[in-house]
Amino acid sequence: MFIIKINEYLCYNFYSEVVMKEYEYSKCVDDLKKYTDYCEKNDYILKEKISQVRTIYRKSDSTIARITINDKNGVVTKELDFKEDKLSSQELIIRRESLPLNFDDDSIIFSILEFLNYKKDNTIKRTRYIYENDKVKFEFDEYIEPDKRKVISVEGDKELVDKIWLEISNIN
Repeated sequence: MFIIKINEYLCYNFYSEVVMKEYEYSKCVDDLKKYTDYCEKNDYILKEKISQVRTIYRKSDSTIARITINDKNGVVTKELDFKEDKLSSQELIIRRESLPLNFDDDSIIFSILEFLNYKKDNTIKRTRYIYENDKVKFEFDEYIEPDKRKVISVEGDKELVDKIWLEISNIN
């Protein structure tokens, strides 16, 4: 009996640590340069430049599944993750998300999505630039398909992200 209680506790702790809460601001912008300049002036480091093809799958329980194919300098990886489906025109979005699962075998992933009743919704193509410091991550996306647009997002520690979002909201 004691072992079962320990295992239940461990399972609970494991679950609560791997289902993360995303605290993120984002918006469409006309030009990314002034935001990359901000990052460089404030000691953020360009960690990655990634070409991505992301296919979104939806279901009626307000979650999405995402298959993302990442190309980093010719090295291609594939990952599956899940997120709460909270589409909003608000700049601040708070939602739960899973850790990504890297995979090679597409048939297993499609079998899981079908079993869980996810239906293909849309596919996007973009280039993502990731700037980071210890507590905050900037993602700058240049969308290629289905429409051309530029999006900035900032995520991380709530207090820092709120402060930084205020700062960069005044950049002209």
